[in-house]
Amino acid sequence: MSEIVDGLQILAPDALPILAELDSRDASLWLMPSFAEAAGPEATAGVLSLPWEFVLSETASEGLLKSVDALDSSIGSPLVRRRGLVHVIDVPPSNTVLPPRSLPIFLLNGRNEADKAGFAARARRMEMIMELQQRGVRNLVVLGGPDLTLPVELGQLWQDGFQCGLTIISDDPEARQKITEWQADAGARRVTLLPAPAALLSEALHRRYTERADDRLIIRVRDAQGARHRVELSGRDDPEHPLLGNYELLSEAHLEYVTPEGLTSEEINGFFQDPSASWRPYAAQMPWSRDDRARNTLTKALQHLDRNGPEASRMFYIRAESGAGATTFIRDLAFGAAMDGYPTLIATQAPFTPSGRSTEKFITSCLNGIASAEIGKGLRQYEAPWLIVFDRSQWEGREGDIATFARQITEAGRRICIVFVTDALLPVAIYSEKRLEHLCDLSHEISQEAAMDLGRHLNRFLRPLGTARDAQEWQAFVNHSLVGPAAGHSVFWIALAFWLQRQIDLTETLQGWLYEQYEQKVADPVVRRAIVDIAAMSTVRQLLPETLLPRSEDFPTRDKLSDLQSTVGALGVVRQRFDTVSHWAMIHDQLGRFLLTGLFYDAPARDSVGLTEAQNPDHLRLMVLARIASNPMIAHPDLVELAETFATSIFKIDPGQGRSEFALYWREALEALDAMPKAFRMTSRTFLHHVSVSRRRIAKDDSRFSITDDERADLLRRATGDIEAALALEHDPGGETDLNLYNSLAHAYHDLADVEARRGMSAEQVAGLRSKANKATYSAYRLNPDNSYVLEIYARDRLTGANEDPDGAASVALEVLGIVYGAMQRETAELRRNALSKLADQAFDLLLRSTVAVHHAEPSSESEAIQQALSALGEGMARRDGTSLEDFPRTNRIEAAARLGHPLLRSNAQAVRLRYILACMDHPNDFALQLELLETLDGNRAILSPQLDLELALLMHQRGRHHEASRRFQKLRQLWARGEHYVEVPERLRWLLDESTGNRRPVRARIASGGDGARLHARVQELQNDRVPFRIAEFDGTQLRPGVSISGLISFGHNGPLLRPLTAG
Repeated sequence: MSEIVDGLQILAPDALPILAELDSRDASLWLMPSFAEAAGPEATAGVLSLPWEFVLSETASEGLLKSVDALDSSIGSPLVRRRGLVHVIDVPPSNTVLPPRSLPIFLLNGRNEADKAGFAARARRMEMIMELQQRGVRNLVVLGGPDLTLPVELGQLWQDGFQCGLTIISDDPEARQKITEWQADAGARRVTLLPAPAALLSEALHRRYTERADDRLIIRVRDAQGARHRVELSGRDDPEHPLLGNYELLSEAHLEYVTPEGLTSEEINGFFQDPSASWRPYAAQMPWSRDDRARNTLTKALQHLDRNGPEASRMFYIRAESGAGATTFIRDLAFGAAMDGYPTLIATQAPFTPSGRSTEKFITSCLNGIASAEIGKGLRQYEAPWLIVFDRSQWEGREGDIATFARQITEAGRRICIVFVTDALLPVAIYSEKRLEHLCDLSHEISQEAAMDLGRHLNRFLRPLGTARDAQEWQAFVNHSLVGPAAGHSVFWIALAFWLQRQIDLTETLQGWLYEQYEQKVADPVVRRAIVDIAAMSTVRQLLPETLLPRSEDFPTRDKLSDLQSTVGALGVVRQRFDTVSHWAMIHDQLGRFLLTGLFYDAPARDSVGLTEAQNPDHLRLMVLARIASNPMIAHPDLVELAETFATSIFKIDPGQGRSEFALYWREALEALDAMPKAFRMTSRTFLHHVSVSRRRIAKDDSRFSITDDERADLLRRATGDIEAALALEHDPGGETDLNLYNSLAHAYHDLADVEARRGMSAEQVAGLRSKANKATYSAYRLNPDNSYVLEIYARDRLTGANEDPDGAASVALEVLGIVYGAMQRETAELRRNALSKLADQAFDLLLRSTVAVHHAEPSSESEAIQQALSALGEGMARRDGTSLEDFPRTNRIEAAARLGHPLLRSNAQAVRLRYILACMDHPNDFALQLELLETLDGNRAILSPQLDLELALLMHQRGRHHEASRRFQKLRQLWARGEHYVEVPERLRWLLDESTGNRRPVRARIASGGDGARLHARVQELQNDRVPFRIAEFDGTQLRPGVSISGLISFGHNGPLLRPLTAG
């Protein structure tokens, strides 16, 4: 029972309308002293412990704070899993860094009387209350109690234009009158009164919420023989940094079988509108099987992982046209793998940056839980491979980073397959990954036969609802599923969803129908603009945070959109909530393009939303996106990642990497970036760097951008200034690295020097610019001398500088050859081989230009010894274009190595380095010589790159110096933890070898105590009883316990030795 009088809705005392909002953490709480006193500390703390978005408390009584401190904080608690841990905060929110999932309780008046008075107290209180606006709170519950007094600031918020759903809980006999008077003063239109006593409300709300649906996490997992088991993994996720806030782990509840007749019309229509909304259609086998080969390939890869361990991990990419059903396809693949007992993570649509390290920690925690469940008793220890699935949004513009993500997981010994969707050409660098495979292509093209088969399949689900289509209707749809006569391309899968819901017929195009819905059914100008903003963000595959919606003067824009859900839903507009942040989006980016194209050709409507100056649909999109980017709210810390996306992706001008969407309007794109809030722009290293990259690309590309050298110089000076400003900012973990910034700074100064030289700048000033470029290059090289891009520009700088210093030319040539040939020996160098070879050619040319004649008598100087060695290397070679070190005759290489060993060069780091490379090629098993050379380098205080440092540790193991090697690996692991380093274990050092035979050396080990459930440690006799990890799943038998002896082999990875079974490899 309820009644509504003058905008005040009065509910029955036992009604609890806020349970649904608590499920989605879409409600916040304001606690008044009267309620806390009436309910008592424990009951009040019970209410506060529910998953509110946050709590504002007017009271901080000792009893209440003690009860809050006593709340269950174990990670196994359902409430902790849902809202994280409770954080009681008595300082301004800006002074507090909260974890991604948490329940903050803001003490508005501090903890004691001394905290209530003074300017600082007022400022703290106002900042806490402003969280209501900053977070865009949708529902606010005021716990008023028997003596209702509403906060003064509440009315002021409404008078300033803030509005949200307001529920007041109070059994004050005068509550109705007080609220009515407050409404009149504040101008609040919709308020709900729940006249419930504090004690009864507290008990009922806490009991009814905690008794709701079971939220235990139970997954299906296979054992060593393929049998499936149910294992509970509740409490395995970090409650404050939950991985499952950004991923779904397919659970047993998702996999329960559903008959086609068991799906409701809402579930079927919901599947067509948003295939990620529910797993029930997948459980009913509603998705049509489009490519069985892809499913079979993935299944075989998972089975291969079963047998061969982490080395068999794979990354599969699906190239898909926009709207071609990729979301449904990958979710169906994920569902099938989970049914087979392979734990499966699928990323949500939440905007986040995937972290391999946090994913690995979660998987390892789950494996510990699986191990403790003791499934498959009597069988060998087994670790089920995991499948991780991404739609295109997570790696948009950062596809190259997925290799790092995978490496961070597999380096810990986890077995994974990754499937990700892209519609772009992948970065060149990622193709060097041996684990990368193309799974399939998805497009809107479909044959007549396949379309009819699809129709028969879907009719199984539509027939029970009376909405099946006959064969003639299907045939007609296939023939007409074009955007329009001028469009020339099919949008079959997008149109299908609307046609099956009988929203469009075959007499109209999807684009025409969509714009007609917008024009006829959306009248409110603020809502029209909001939908335009949502459409524009969807075209760049970004969600629009609710806090960036245009402001409405009467009701909140989000509420207007929700009230029009039946209409905006037909437009493909949906609201999505991730933890405590809500977003709006269109279900397909193509729908956004259709809507904006229709808007462009409707001049009056275009004028009404302030887009009169748009020159074409793409220019209109840019104008809308620029307007969103300039919103001051985008500077909020919660939106920094989205704000940076405008520089890294949306307005990025980098045609060489496929970023040319707004290249025609590059000036307006840069102006839009400059118009973003200064508080964000000048504090983001990522933003400053990527805007600088765009400016440099424009300045450097003469063919695409016809501008004067004066303008090019201005762009480059701005680029160098912004990069230097970024370097002056403190580096945050996960942010733009110094390495990237120095690399870009070097390029920008080189380009600026070239432009200024053309403009007639003095030679001295140009030299000054090149000197700055060289300093930046050297800084990058010191940070990571193994990075191929860094070493290329470093080698190029060294060669350029040597042209001006003939006396040092031979030494520079030797250094460059050592760097280049060392890089070319690595497996991942294949894609950079041509560039590296050209640098080697330039080094030889430099040597030839600087040498008058080479005498074979005893050298009298280092320079002469270097010339003799390199001449011996090139002896008899007609040309060297594109050659690698392997192309030189072996006799030449041996002679060159001998000459590099001359006493004059014993302390020359570059000579020792090249000699080491030659020794690895021609004497791969002479570990004594190789170790001697690397120790010479190390002792000379040369820059020993992480790659060479790794090889030094490996050679120490090969030579029996295991304790020294162990200490060196300990330092290397600390280095890996501090940043990204691309190192490889050379094949010759992959296994512990018997130097006398060159064969892999069997070892004996005794299992030690400790381990993480997936890995144990053993003391290996042949490694001086050093503790070495091993994977339980790789060793047969069930008697793996401390003290048991086992035999095996030793393989080496970047983290050190690993005990493997005798059959490994």
